[in-house]
Parts: sequence; C-alpha cells; structure tokens
Amino acid sequence: MKDFRASRRSVLKVLGGGAGMLAMPYVIRPRPAWAQDKVLNITTYDKFIPPDFVDKFQSDTGITVQIRLTDDQGKQYNLVAAEGGNPTTDIVTVAGHRFSQWVTADLLTAVDTDRIPNWKTLNPAYQNAEWLKINGNVYGLPILAGFEGLARNTEYTKASDSWGIMFDPEYKGLTSYIVSDFLSVTMLYLGDDGDFVTYTDKPEVAQAATNKARDYLIEHKDMVRKYYDAGSEVQQMFINEDIYVGHSWSGPATKLILDGHPIELSVPKEGSYGFIYSLNVVKNAPNEENAFKFLDALLQSPEVGAAMTRASGFNSTFAGVEKVFGESERKALTLPQEQLERLRFFVSDNRDMKNEMIDRATAEVKAA
Repeated sequence: MKDFRASRRSVLKVLGGGAGMLAMPYVIRPRPAWAQDKVLNITTYDKFIPPDFVDKFQSDTGITVQIRLTDDQGKQYNLVAAEGGNPTTDIVTVAGHRFSQWVTADLLTAVDTDRIPNWKTLNPAYQNAEWLKINGNVYGLPILAGFEGLARNTEYTKASDSWGIMFDPEYKGLTSYIVSDFLSVTMLYLGDDGDFVTYTDKPEVAQAATNKARDYLIEHKDMVRKYYDAGSEVQQMFINEDIYVGHSWSGPATKLILDGHPIELSVPKEGSYGFIYSLNVVKNAPNEENAFKFLDALLQSPEVGAAMTRASGFNSTFAGVEKVFGESERKALTLPQEQLERLRFFVSDNRDMKNEMIDRATAEVKAA
C-alpha cells in the first residue's frame, strides 16, 4: 500500500466522517505556566474522542480539555515541528507508520506504562507489540485500528480462511481489489514480506518478491471483475452482486455488515496488514501530567473504546469491547482474537523502496 491515507479517507467518507465534514480547527495559544495546571490540549481527528468521555473527564478532574482537529498526518507533524521545543499541544494522534519520523525529530515523549495503570486493559495484541517500540521505548497509546480483510458474500461463497479463495476458479470474474494494496497482501500470501521491512539494503530480494506477486496477479487477472479505488465502489459491487469475494479495507465492509448485507470480513490464516492510530504525548508538553491522566482515564472502560469505534468506524484496541456491542455490531466491529493476532501493522521502515516498487508493479498489472 503506497500510503494508507487515501484509503483511510475513503473509509471516512463512506462512514460520513470525511475531511469535508471536519470542523474548522481552532488555534490553541500558549498560556502562562501558572495557567496550565488545569488544561489539556489535544490534536486529533474528528470523532476520535467521545464527547461524553471528555465531559466526564473534565468533571472528575477539573481539567479543561481543548481539542484542535486535524485531517492530515503531515499537517499535524509540520505544526508541532515548527513549534520546536515549545509545543502548544500536549497530545497528538499519530499513525503507526509515522512513529519513526516523530521520534527521529525528537518530538514525542516515550510512554512509561507505569504512568498508565490501565495499560493492562488494552487488548493483549497491543500491550507489548514490537511495532510500538523504537530503540526499546514504547511510543503512543494505540486507540483505533484499520485493516485489509477478506470480504465475502456468505450466501454465494464457501467458508474460507485463506486468501486463496481470491484465486479460486469457482469465483472467476467475481472478485475485486485495490491493486496497489492487494499486491502487498499477495506477497504475504506467497510467503514474502509485503511491507518490505526485511528488505532493507536488499533491493534485489525485494524486487524479486514484488515481481513474483505482480506475475501472480497478472496470471490470475481473469478472476477480477474490476479493479477499484474507493470504498464506495466495492460496496456497490457487493450490493449489486457483481462480485462475491473481495479484498476490502475494514471500513467499507463494516458498513455493509451493519446495514444487514450478508458479508463476512476476516483476516485469513496467511495474515494481512493494518494501520494504527495512537495518542502520543508531545515532548516538552506544557501539561504532561494531565496528558498521562487523560490516557489512563481513557482506558478505564471498554464502553469508551466502543464509543470511539462506533463514531470513527475503526476497530478498537481495548479489551472487552465485544461485550459492549450488540450482536450485529460485534459481527461488524470486532475480530476473533486469533485473527487479530494475524495482523501485521505498517511501519515506516524502507517505505521509499516499497512505494517505488509497488507503484511500478501496480501499473504493470493494470496494463497487462
């Protein structure tokens, strides 16, 4: 996947929370040190932090929470970087594959999980995840996740726990996918590294693995009804029964399930890729203690995690959210633990090589 932001925006548009609906951000201006004791400034995406939770946190602590909205990772980074060692925000919302950019620029405070007693309420898949660490330090509290899954119409397909169903002749002309994203998944299906993490300083190995996936997709091109780009396209194809099986980001498939369509979304046994949004404490945050209080309070209840998922459409990282959801929500918005453990989350390592090779292979698949 070249950059998940485009897919993320498609998901948000489908769910009614696209960038065009974001409220205009307001500027948080520095205050004198004496005035900062009961303030917390957060930069995040629309609908990520539940208003009811904010109200309760303010009531319980006396801390005033001021939220500045962002709609782009680059804008948020540039703002904090421009402020240097005097940030006007305490918490930022960083995507996992951007961690190293922030850490290299020395803009984040490493998370001492002892300062977040409720850290243990995270799903075990996230509590000690290696992708949360850089140089042995944990960065960020993971709050929401999106992933690439196998979507299938349960009325017209057999059960499958493998990406191999995408290449099953029984469904010839009845599949669809985003070429650039599915190339990485196909590499994983074929036993290679679709995120290129292990290919640092190994361009020949990376190119060979990319070519193998490219050739496999070209060989099975007759399986595809249509390549798509936007989440709304794959939704419409499933609704019209133009396709029975597809590669889909979790957001569009989740919406179909919640609307009552006979769609199942799963992470096959070969695994898949996903991205994480996390809340991170900014280095030299004027209200660092309040920031850690906020992160700990956020984890107190799975109901908060469920509210974040309902509003954003992304999956929760909190343990116990499945007990909060009703049956239809649970089916759409949670994964069995064994499937969750199969996800590999995007990191920033070797991204330029990946983008170049995947982009070229994508063009070759489409042109074949």
